[in-house]
Order: sequence, then C-alpha cells, then structure tokens
Amino acid sequence: MDSIFSFLIISFNRAEDTIDAVKNVLQLDNVFGWTKEIVVLNNGSSQDYSVFQNYLNTLSAEERNFIQYINHPENLGVAGGRNLCIKKATGKYLLFMDDDSEIANKDVIQKVLDLYKKYENEKLAIIGFLGQNPFSGKFDMPLKDPKLIEGKQEVFYNLFFGYGHVFPKSLIEQTGYYQEDFFYGMEEYDLSYATVKAGYSILFTKDILAIHKQNPNGREPGNITQARFFENKMIVVYKHLPMLYVISHFIFWSGYFLYKSKFAISLYFKSVFSMFKRMKVAKREVINSNGMQYLRKVKARLLY
Repeated sequence: MDSIFSFLIISFNRAEDTIDAVKNVLQLDNVFGWTKEIVVLNNGSSQDYSVFQNYLNTLSAEERNFIQYINHPENLGVAGGRNLCIKKATGKYLLFMDDDSEIANKDVIQKVLDLYKKYENEKLAIIGFLGQNPFSGKFDMPLKDPKLIEGKQEVFYNLFFGYGHVFPKSLIEQTGYYQEDFFYGMEEYDLSYATVKAGYSILFTKDILAIHKQNPNGREPGNITQARFFENKMIVVYKHLPMLYVISHFIFWSGYFLYKSKFAISLYFKSVFSMFKRMKVAKREVINSNGMQYLRKVKARLLY
C-alpha cells in the first residue's frame, strides 16, 4: 500500500488563488510508493466559493479523489484551521501552503524525502522553504542573519515560514496541536520552540522554493495584525524561554509595536491587558539546557 503525502491549504476569501494552489499540487511529480492527498479548508470565508466548487467539478474522478474539501462555517484562524487540517489529513508527511502560494519545484516530494533520509540522525522534524514574491522577484528567508547560509544550500535553524514548510504528522504527538487562541500570527514560533523542546531539529533549505503572492485579500488591518504579533510573540516566549528573555522581548516588542502602529496607545494597553490575562492560563514549560544549546548553536535570535 502506498504511503500518503499530504498538502494542506487553508483558504480565506481567495477562491481564485486556491484554485491555482490546487492546480500547482496536482501537477507536481509523483513518487513511486507515495500518493498525494490535498486537504483544502475554506476557513469561514465571507466571499462566494462557488467558483472553487465549480473547479473541483471539472476534475477527473481520479484527481477529485486526491482532494478533501472542508467548507467550514466559521473562521478558525490560522492555528485552529491548521489543527483541523492536521486532524483530517491521513499522510505521513504534511506540507503546508498558504492559499496564495505555490511550490516551484515539481520534484518537491522527492526532495523532502531525501532531506529526511539525509538528516535522520539529526532528528529532523520541520523543513522550511525559501520564499519568493513573484511580482518583486525578492527572495525571503526566515534567517535573521543571511550570512548563516552563505555558501550553503541548507542550514539548521529555529524558524520557518508558514506558507511553505513540511513536517511528519507524528510530530504533533510530541509537541501538541497549535494553541488556538493565537488565531493568527506567531503560531510558527510556538511550534518551533515546542519542536526544539521535544529534542528535534528544524532545517531551512534554499532547494525548495515557495512562490508567495502575498494577496492582501483576507488579511486584517495593519494595526490589528501588529497587535496580534506583539501579544502572541510574548505568549510564545513566556511559554518556552527563561524569564530574562521574556523581559527583553517585552521591552523590544513594546517599542516595535508602538512604532509600527504609530503610537496606538489604547490598542497597546488593550494588548498588554489581554497578554497578561492569557499568561495566567498559559502552560509555561521552560526549554531545557539541550534545547537552549541548540538555539545558541543555530544562532537563534533570543533577546528579541
């Protein structure tokens, strides 16, 4: 029996982009012994998705069998949406794409399988992809210092992009599901620290490219997004890192939020109040010495 390789796509108000994403996955190379699965979640979209449903109806029976389409009545956020997709997926590996992203490498399944085999002794869990905006041509990496990968194709790190990454479904048994009150923003940071805490590693590779259109549809207003980033980042740090880093993050991210929001003072204090309320119920389990050693080895940005 073939193993399953799942592609997970959360969609919100981007029906046309979602069609492009599904088309992209269908044309990716197959690998002997593996079968593709595509899980598409309509995450409570306010726009009409009949165009997407009509597209599904044009597919052959064989292609349609590859696809699970979930039309959810409410927006679960990114964290909740990913959790639902993970639960529905049957694959050994789960490759996550945004609805406005596509994978440039037709042989991505084979590349992923080869990387897991290559780094099996390093307990590789998450592989993050290189990003590119197709309109500006600009490449994007999760690395805080691009010099870390000079002369290399891949490097171990502690971050990855949500719009292009893969991990085995079994990882969730070790880390737990995404924390759903994150809704949007920093959920990848949370999973990254939980992964390192569980004794696994994260790899960033330039050999797999995710084309990310960055469609503004379906995105929140800028200040709301910045508030979510600030609040969620602090919850992540509080859950996983020693108190020194909680304090340093709070100072830096307070200043960054105020600057980016053009000093939206009332929203700042609303976010701080909500943050401390959530910290009271957050499960704080500080990363152990082995995890901190890994973060320092890969030159993770710890103070802020």
